[in-house]
Amino acid sequence: MANFEPAFARLMAEEGVKLSNNPADRGRQTYAGVSRKHHPDWIGWRFVDAGGVPPLDVVRDFYREKYWTQIRGGQINSQRVAEALFSQCVNNEDAGIKLMQIVVGVITDGKVGPKTVAAINNATERLRISPEDAVLMLYSAAHSKRYHAIGMKDKTQRTFWPGWWARAMRIVK
Repeated sequence: MANFEPAFARLMAEEGVKLSNNPADRGRQTYAGVSRKHHPDWIGWRFVDAGGVPPLDVVRDFYREKYWTQIRGGQINSQRVAEALFSQCVNNEDAGIKLMQIVVGVITDGKVGPKTVAAINNATERLRISPEDAVLMLYSAAHSKRYHAIGMKDKTQRTFWPGWWARAMRIVK
């Protein structure tokens, strides 16, 4: 079963444990990847607003509760697949889950329930290449396609293409 701590460490390496306020970022101000626009009630903003830095435990607890638990990360057999799903859900929760559901062939309802977890864990049996690699390659391709569509629809978002595509490619590492 997958473990949260390595997934969190990988996420922090991707997001950076820092404050960011890029005007082109639709999430607006972020800290360690937590978007103020999407999570205005996050307790960590109290530290930022006071001129401080949220303790890493506050960030860790947020990601564990908001994302890891929701994707049932601890029930996924593959650490690599769980980490990819976790990271992509942080980037866009709805798309992250739905793209994984498309890859593993279940109804795309945007919720990770027992059927989605079973399909993720059983995907390797119906694919003819390494189980993890097959799921991760398809998942990476799905996100690359999504990022391309975002940039084609809104040219201001193209500035994020290199980072987004690097993130999608890290899925298969």
